[in-house]
Amino acid sequence: MEKKKTILIAILAIIGFALTIELAFIYFKVNFNETYSASFCSVNSLIDCDGAAKTSYSVFLGIPLALWGMFFYLLTLFLNFVHIIQDKFKNTIFDVFKNPKSYIATLGLLSFLISITLASISIFKINKICVLCFVTYFIDLFIALCAKTKGNFFALDIKNTFVDFISGVKKYTILFLIVLFAFIGLITYTSTSLVMAPNLKAQKSFEEFMKIKVNPYTSDNNIMGNLNGNKIYVYSDFLCPFCRITHIMASKFAYENKEIEVIHMNFPLDRSCNKYVSNTPHPGACLLARYALAAKKQDKYWPMSNLIFDEQPRSERDLLYLSQKLNLDMAKLIQDAESEEIKQELEKQIEQARSLGIYGTPTIVIDDIPYMSAMPYYKFKILYNQAKQRHKNDKTWSSK
Repeated sequence: MEKKKTILIAILAIIGFALTIELAFIYFKVNFNETYSASFCSVNSLIDCDGAAKTSYSVFLGIPLALWGMFFYLLTLFLNFVHIIQDKFKNTIFDVFKNPKSYIATLGLLSFLISITLASISIFKINKICVLCFVTYFIDLFIALCAKTKGNFFALDIKNTFVDFISGVKKYTILFLIVLFAFIGLITYTSTSLVMAPNLKAQKSFEEFMKIKVNPYTSDNNIMGNLNGNKIYVYSDFLCPFCRITHIMASKFAYENKEIEVIHMNFPLDRSCNKYVSNTPHPGACLLARYALAAKKQDKYWPMSNLIFDEQPRSERDLLYLSQKLNLDMAKLIQDAESEEIKQELEKQIEQARSLGIYGTPTIVIDDIPYMSAMPYYKFKILYNQAKQRHKNDKTWSSK
């Protein structure tokens, strides 16, 4: 009976391990490859392994859940056959494993309880079901049921696990502390660097800037950064939420990096001035762009841009009321905003955007290469450093 139990646990653990390898492959594919092809278990919006792997719930302490699962199944296999190792290496550290089946039962039960939580999140929170994940949840339960001591509902197994663990720690305290500190170090690194969780890292980066109510990295005139530095162009729409985040990121980058100048360019998603958009998702964006350009004639382009992004005025009246904070010549501001000169300047910026292949916002142009859609701050810096590396032996970029 014990032999059959050992074989069954081994089969279940091997199947679980194989599934978690596939889940790990899916996770790294969808999180690190922007041009990935859909997995076989991504059938629709509900049955979607890829979608589930992209969420922050697919990671715990900076480590993908698939890797935690792989560790669990490897540990199960080790404990399942630890008696073979004990027979070959008597009177060694392996002797601390006195009730390996109890440990497997306890770990399997714990894994299944965690699985229930993950299943609830999957169904009720993110509305995406990972079929392979659900299969592993049941495997965890079967492992626990197969390994548990007969005649009790895990009580004896949990007791054995706890007692043996305390006994083992007392006997090998130094080794336990070394392993514990190594584990804490690893978890600290993965949870802070998020090196294995780029989507979560990006999300946290965006959250940092979303919490900012007033842009603290501002300029009080038309220049943001070093006038003679490398040029970074930011094409945006004043009513685009992610454009505001990108605007603050660019401002912060200019504040931290004294060798660049950030130049804001307007590409309002408003058909009243932009013929390249099929509809008007942001009505009034053209008006805001004209007022920002009008403020530029009074050396207040960045203050006006910050004001619009931070306050999000929805009418010309609101904008004029807020603009009084900037000590502008209001009559001149209104006149310039309606002038042909400003309208032509806005049209010129829109045409320049289209010449670069830009059709949406926000778009950042670094070294004449447009990067469309919002990006986390760390990627902003990576792209800039890559551009610098391309020009390390010449000065052409700096002189633009």
